[in-house]
Amino acid sequence: MPQVEVPSRYRVPTRGEAIIEVEGRTVRECIRAVEARYPGFEELIFDSKGHVHRFVKLFLNEEEIPRNAPDVPVNATDRIQILAAAAGG
Repeated sequence: MPQVEVPSRYRVPTRGEAIIEVEGRTVRECIRAVEARYPGFEELIFDSKGHVHRFVKLFLNEEEIPRNAPDVPVNATDRIQILAAAAGG
Protein backbone atom coordinates (compact mmCIF):
# COMPACT_ATOMS: atom_id res chain seq x y z
CA MET A 1 0.00 0.00 0.00
CA PRO A 2 1.19 3.54 -0.63
CA GLN A 3 2.48 5.43 2.39
CA VAL A 4 1.80 9.05 3.31
CA GLU A 5 4.53 10.73 5.34
CA VAL A 6 2.99 13.36 7.60
CA PRO A 7 5.18 16.30 8.68
CA SER A 8 5.28 16.99 12.41
CA ARG A 9 3.28 20.22 12.00
CA TYR A 10 0.35 18.22 10.57
CA ARG A 11 0.29 15.35 13.05
CA VAL A 12 -2.42 16.72 15.35
CA PRO A 13 -5.28 15.19 13.30
CA THR A 14 -3.29 11.96 12.89
CA ARG A 15 -2.70 11.73 16.65
CA GLY A 16 1.06 11.73 16.14
CA GLU A 17 1.19 9.18 13.33
CA ALA A 18 4.08 10.03 11.00
CA ILE A 19 3.70 7.34 8.33
CA ILE A 20 0.28 6.10 7.32
CA GLU A 21 -0.38 3.26 4.90
CA VAL A 22 -3.47 3.84 2.80
CA GLU A 23 -5.23 2.57 -0.28
CA GLY A 24 -5.52 4.89 -3.25
CA ARG A 25 -4.81 5.15 -6.95
CA THR A 26 -3.65 8.79 -6.91
CA VAL A 27 -1.95 11.15 -4.49
CA ARG A 28 -5.27 12.91 -3.88
CA GLU A 29 -7.04 9.61 -3.15
CA CYS A 30 -4.31 8.69 -0.66
CA ILE A 31 -4.68 11.99 1.16
CA ARG A 32 -8.45 11.50 1.22
CA ALA A 33 -7.89 8.03 2.68
CA VAL A 34 -5.88 9.62 5.49
CA GLU A 35 -8.77 12.08 5.96
CA ALA A 36 -11.24 9.20 6.23
CA ARG A 37 -9.21 7.76 9.08
CA TYR A 38 -8.20 11.09 10.65
CA PRO A 39 -10.79 13.83 10.06
CA GLY A 40 -9.31 17.30 9.71
CA PHE A 41 -6.20 16.17 7.82
CA GLU A 42 -7.29 16.95 4.25
CA GLU A 43 -8.05 20.61 5.01
CA LEU A 44 -4.38 21.06 5.92
CA ILE A 45 -3.38 20.00 2.40
CA PHE A 46 -6.19 21.20 0.11
CA ASP A 47 -8.28 24.36 0.11
CA SER A 48 -12.07 24.37 -0.29
CA LYS A 49 -11.70 24.20 -4.09
CA GLY A 50 -9.46 21.14 -3.95
CA HIS A 51 -6.24 23.00 -4.78
CA VAL A 52 -3.02 22.38 -2.88
CA HIS A 53 -2.53 25.09 -0.25
CA ARG A 54 0.03 27.74 -1.06
CA PHE A 55 2.48 26.68 1.65
CA VAL A 56 2.24 22.94 1.01
CA LYS A 57 4.41 20.94 -1.37
CA LEU A 58 3.73 17.33 -2.29
CA PHE A 59 6.36 14.81 -3.33
CA LEU A 60 6.08 11.32 -4.75
CA ASN A 61 9.15 9.22 -3.98
CA GLU A 62 11.09 12.43 -3.28
CA GLU A 63 10.16 14.07 -6.60
CA GLU A 64 8.05 17.21 -6.36
CA ILE A 65 4.56 16.98 -7.79
CA PRO A 66 3.37 20.06 -9.69
CA ARG A 67 0.81 22.06 -7.67
CA ASN A 68 -1.86 21.44 -10.27
CA ALA A 69 -1.29 17.66 -10.46
CA PRO A 70 -2.33 16.02 -7.18
CA ASP A 71 -4.13 13.35 -9.20
CA VAL A 72 -0.88 11.74 -10.34
CA PRO A 73 -1.12 7.92 -10.12
CA VAL A 74 0.60 5.99 -7.35
CA ASN A 75 1.74 2.38 -7.02
CA ALA A 76 1.56 0.14 -3.98
CA THR A 77 5.21 0.78 -3.07
CA ASP A 78 5.13 4.59 -3.45
CA ARG A 79 5.76 7.12 -0.69
CA ILE A 80 3.95 10.45 -0.63
CA GLN A 81 5.79 13.14 1.27
CA ILE A 82 4.19 16.37 2.43
CA LEU A 83 6.29 19.45 3.06
CA ALA A 84 4.64 22.07 5.23
CA ALA A 85 6.47 25.35 4.70
CA ALA A 86 6.45 27.83 7.53
CA ALA A 87 5.40 31.39 6.77
CA GLY A 88 6.27 34.36 8.83
CA GLY A 89 8.15 37.54 8.90
